[in-house]
Amino acid sequence: MSRAGGQRVRIRVTAAAVFAAVLVAGCGGGGSGDSDAKATESAAAQGTSSGTGSGSGSGAASVSAAASEAPAAPLGEAELKSAALVGGDVDGYQITDFPVRPDGDSVARPADCQPLENMRTASPDPGPRAFVGLLAFGGAGPTAGSATTVGLMAYDRSDAEGILDGLRAALKKCTAYEGGVPARTTARAATAPGAGDEAVAFGLETQGDGEDAFVVVRSGATVVLFYTATGTGSAAQVPTELVTAQIRKLEG
Repeated sequence: MSRAGGQRVRIRVTAAAVFAAVLVAGCGGGGSGDSDAKATESAAAQGTSSGTGSGSGSGAASVSAAASEAPAAPLGEAELKSAALVGGDVDGYQITDFPVRPDGDSVARPADCQPLENMRTASPDPGPRAFVGLLAFGGAGPTAGSATTVGLMAYDRSDAEGILDGLRAALKKCTAYEGGVPARTTARAATAPGAGDEAVAFGLETQGDGEDAFVVVRSGATVVLFYTATGTGSAAQVPTELVTAQIRKLEG
């Protein structure tokens, strides 16, 4: 899978072909994490999960029936792979590995918007200790014609919390930005699901395209990115069933 600096992360669908996914651009100031970091033994962490909205925060719908213990210590790449969804885990979805890891730079102007652009390129700052990527293709029903990138990222607990804090702060100040792509990108906060220990949701729309949807969940010391694009020009929505299944497997 190729990488070309400066182009946009896009997942597009055509009527004649299955999805093609290209993950490019860069780390926005945060260096790449060591994907071969040693697995650290998991410690018991959180109790009941409570969804935290991105900006507004209220009205978040619960997507987990019961709380699970989430790893409080950083996971290694092997542990992330074991916790990642595979084909057959979620009805109606084809799930494949997405091994490409971005390593370029993508700068947002104004700088307040940088955390959003970092997440759009799957390159949060700081970079994770380990990273595992997936692509989930919706094949039937309302999810047909959509593709969701899922990125599992291992951190120290404080850094994981900082990623979510940074996104919330950005969404309070950032409504639009330039950089990373040829056209202006607008941003808006959305209602986050009640998943993991905390979650943030938002939409990004580049001029001339439909709005892409993002959900970022922290479970213990692991941050999970869900990024959905429809490829149809209409607004995307991250499938709740994917979020539920992935966080449940991570916490299981």
